[in-house]
Amino acid sequence: MVIVKETEAKTMGLGTWESYLANHIEGFFNKKFSSSLETVELMNGMEREVRHQASGKKRQDIDTAFIFSLNPEDYHRLCARRVIEDLRTTAAKQIILQDCAADGVITVRMEQDERLSRGVYKLRCGRSDEMEDVSANTLVLQKRPSLDGHVPLNLPAFHAMAALTVVEGPDLDAYLEIGEKQVYIGRRDKNEFILTDTNASRLHAWISYEHHRHVLYDAQSTNGTFVEGRRIDSCRLQHGDTIRIGMTVLRYEVI
Repeated sequence: MVIVKETEAKTMGLGTWESYLANHIEGFFNKKFSSSLETVELMNGMEREVRHQASGKKRQDIDTAFIFSLNPEDYHRLCARRVIEDLRTTAAKQIILQDCAADGVITVRMEQDERLSRGVYKLRCGRSDEMEDVSANTLVLQKRPSLDGHVPLNLPAFHAMAALTVVEGPDLDAYLEIGEKQVYIGRRDKNEFILTDTNASRLHAWISYEHHRHVLYDAQSTNGTFVEGRRIDSCRLQHGDTIRIGMTVLRYEVI
């Protein structure tokens, strides 16, 4: 049973109360049954941390350096490139879902802490430029240079965060997953998202990745680019936004 003082419960908002219960119930069962940590538990912790930051004054300046402290047994089982890439992508998606922004790379580190029981972890975070010290028992993923000369913020190119889907128009159900790489939209053959809509320009619009958010730009198109019915020159996209290009309507969604 999780026991909370009445005074504590009264001073907590709904979101804080839910986060409190999630953290304590998860920790209670891990300690009670000495279960090993699973990747999904670390991902849930990452999501809660970004949501917590988004609810405060730092909404437009989310910390991007995350350090997980684990019991040695959990560390040796979970400290793998695949797990850290999944955690990093989880943080990037949450930044979009919470309509936040962040500077710097998303860095995820894991380190051993023999004081922790199996199944229990600690997560601390800060700014990337303030957390440079790395212990011998820490795995850190570094940025990878890309072949086209563009240096990504640091998500792997094959880790998509969002998708564009045509929900109305001649290219109905056309679908493209997007990550950090710039995406060009229009009728020309070399675009990443090719439209057959004759009301779309050859290069109609493009999407770039800035401050861990996707930003849509109109490419001085003839008929304009619209987001949620409003004509735009540029617009930071939010989960669920609809984009109209000519007679085509696309939906932007975090996946």
